Order: sequence, then structure tokens, then C-alpha cells
Amino acid sequence: MKKTHPFIAGHLPKQFISLLSAALLLEAGLTARAAETTNGISDAEIRDVITRVAKHQIHTLVDGDYAAVKSVEAAKAAKAPEGIAWSYPWGVTLYGMLRSTDVTGDKAMDKFVVEHDQICARYYNWLAGLKTGVTNGGDLNGFTRGSKLRALITLGNLDSCGSMGNQMLESMIRHPESVTPEEKAVVERVADWVVNKQERLPDGTFWRPKNMGGTLWPDDLYMGGVFLVRWGIYNHDQKFIEDAANNIIHQAALEADADGLWFHGYFEADKKHAPFKWGRGNGWVTVTLVETLSALDEKSPLRPKLIEILKAQIEGLKKVQAADGMWRQVLDKPELWEETSATAMFAYGIARAVNRGWIDPSNMEVARKAFAGIVKNVTADGGVNGTCIGTNIGQDLDYYIKRQQPEDDLHGRGVVLLAGTELLLAGKK
Repeated sequence: MKKTHPFIAGHLPKQFISLLSAALLLEAGLTARAAETTNGISDAEIRDVITRVAKHQIHTLVDGDYAAVKSVEAAKAAKAPEGIAWSYPWGVTLYGMLRSTDVTGDKAMDKFVVEHDQICARYYNWLAGLKTGVTNGGDLNGFTRGSKLRALITLGNLDSCGSMGNQMLESMIRHPESVTPEEKAVVERVADWVVNKQERLPDGTFWRPKNMGGTLWPDDLYMGGVFLVRWGIYNHDQKFIEDAANNIIHQAALEADADGLWFHGYFEADKKHAPFKWGRGNGWVTVTLVETLSALDEKSPLRPKLIEILKAQIEGLKKVQAADGMWRQVLDKPELWEETSATAMFAYGIARAVNRGWIDPSNMEVARKAFAGIVKNVTADGGVNGTCIGTNIGQDLDYYIKRQQPEDDLHGRGVVLLAGTELLLAGKK
């Protein structure tokens, strides 16, 4: 009778099986941790950062008194809402808060944004109604323009409405059961400005004819383009998304250099691009590219050109990334200081491009390395430092070098949330 070897399957000693199982479990755990920790940062650390930054934005909101009034004095005496704001960097922050819930599940973020936007909409509706309700003297225009919604009241440029309109639409799309008539009126006002009233060149490209003799700004691709993308999603109409796509393509022809990086604007009268490749200016491009591609029809003839522009920019960015993962205030000037908001924008765009299959998966390491660099600029309570203030098109390098970096500047918060969220979505799309 043939003997069975004791180590043939089914006849292994119990002690050996226990040791083998433990070894396999240890190997699996090490592999999992290695997959979650790359370039010195783990998924848990990323989640911790965006949780802190998101919670840092939560504050008390108090609605106003919107009673009917007959005079400007009575309007001034009415209680105004507290805790609301209306500005383009705040719009990016609110959008980042909404997106962060995709990985944190924190309902407090959704609740805050919905309440904030509804108060803004009610307040705007009341302020707009004063034009017909007030019959007794006073400087009505001065009063409404002095409100916390000054930018929405006056409009006049994309900065005043597109970013805030984008996040409001995102919230409305996510929470259709909570949408109010007042919110619909606000986004319709923004859409009317962006689609019909914003100044454009004959080919439809956004521009600022009164700024520095007439300029095109990469910043406006986000300020107007991302709103167009969200408006197209909201209305199930690709023509608005294609409008955003064409704006990118037209500006790229004027501002993108051979290395894929963009100059900070274009002087229409002089037919020349700006002299420097500002970090956040390029960041607005990256974010708008991936937002537009995410919504653009797969069969759109514009799609290949957008992917070509995106790939070229990312390849250019990889060549000027600092050793710690950050990017500079002016991208191709290694002697300049590192800047947080641009780094977060690039991390977001690269991670989104990998997640959607537009670029090679190896690029995710570039994005993770960038976020690892960002972490040192996030405080324990969720403040975001190392971010440049709002910036005009500069004519000399010294202008960019001397831009201030206030503690917790609003331009850095939302994009850090977008970047961290997209990194945690890796492999989930």
C-alpha cells in the first residue's frame, strides 16, 4: 500500500497550516499597506487632511429678515443674514466641500452648502425685489451694492458669478429635493450673464476688453467654463459643454507653449502672450480641462484635441515638479517659492485624468507625491497655507515673487479638497 506524504494537501500538520496562514495574512497586509502608502503618504493621511480642511469651513449661518419694506431706511434696518459670502474662491471651496462627501460621507458638508446657498438665494431675491417695493427715497443702488452679495447684484465679469454658480448647480444636482425657486432664479441669472452677456471675441472666446488694453485669462476658463459644464449637465444640453471646450481650445492656441505649459494670459491688441507661466493660472486650465472632459460626449469631435492639450500640459508639469512634489509660483523658475493652490490643482487634474483612463496609471504617483508635499502646509485645525493671493497678469518676474501668501488664504482650501477626494477615488470609477 502506497504511503501518502504528510505534506500533501489535505494532510498538512495543523501547526504548519497555522504558520502558513499567518505568513500569508502578513504578506497580504503588507501588500495592502504598500498599495495605500505611496510617495510617503497613505490614504488614511489624505482622508485626514480633507476631513480637517472641510470641517474648518463650517461656521454658523443665520438667515435674514426679508419682510416687505417701503424705504431704503427700512431695508437698512432689516436684519441681514450672517455667515454667507459670494466670491469665486469661496465658490471653489463650497464645490470642494460637496465633492469631499464622495469619500468621507460627511452629511454636515452637504447640509452646510445647501443651507448657505438657500440663504444666499433668499437674500438675493429680497434685494432684487427692493427695486419695485421701495418707493420712499434713499440710495437703493448703494444699499444693494453694499450687501454681502455685491458681486451677484452687479455682475460685470466672470469672477463675480461663474464659480459660485457652479457650486450652486452642483448642490442642486445632488439634492434635487431641496432646490428652491430662489436658487433657480440665481443660477438663471448667472447663466444669462455667462452665456449671453459676458464679452467674447468673434470666435466665442471669453476676454476682458477693459483690462490692460484687452486680455484673455486662463483663469476665465474656470470662472466661465466650469459653470457652462455644470449648466450643460443640469439642462442635459451638450452645447454648453462644447462652448467650454471651444474656449479651452481657442485659448490654448494663444497661450500654450511648446512645453505644454501656459503663459498667464494673452494681450489681444498686441497679439502676444504674457511673459510668465504662473502656477495657479495653469491650475485653472488643468481643472477646467478635466471637468470639461468628464462631461463632454465621448463622440464629440472636440474631445481628441482637449486630451491632446491635457496630456501636453501634464508632461510639461512633470518636468518642473519639485523634489518634494510641489510646483512653483512661476512653474519654470526653480528659484521661486512653492505654491499650494497650484500644486493641489495639478494633483486633482492628474488624478482625475488617471481615474478616467485618459493618461497612463503611473501618473497617479505624480499626484500622490504632490499631495504629500501639500500636507506640510495644512494646519492641525484645517487651515491651508502657502497660497498666493489673487493675482493680475504680471509684466515682470518680481511681481510674482512678491505676491503675498496670507495664512489660510481662501484660494487654497477648495482645491486641496478636490485633490484629496480624487486621490481617494482611485480605482473606484
